[in-house]
Amino acid sequence: MWEISTETVVAAAHQLRLAPGEGERLHGHNWRIKATVRANELDSRGFVMDFNELGPMLRALVEPYEHAFLNEIAPFDDVNPTAENLARVVFENLSAKLEARVSVVSVEVWENDACAARFSR
Repeated sequence: MWEISTETVVAAAHQLRLAPGEGERLHGHNWRIKATVRANELDSRGFVMDFNELGPMLRALVEPYEHAFLNEIAPFDDVNPTAENLARVVFENLSAKLEARVSVVSVEVWENDACAARFSR
């Protein structure tokens, strides 16, 4: 089994929904998003997949969030835009784009150098 990872950074704002009628103040992060994928066998080139394919694929998934207010972008217009939910959404969207031989192991979302959320199945 082989695994590879790539990261990207996206600057975005969010406002967490706490209790009904209550919300945290609007603020932003330079979110560091790391995706790890795996395969049981390598392709004919000797790759799980080329970093030059995985990196742009991850970037394209998060590009709509760049310099945006996450609360206004689906699914975060209905789902609380926590780091945990962002990790799950990126995981699911990346999973849908990969060939059957490759699977997503996890997606980590870092709000800052000390705080991260990780989603895996």
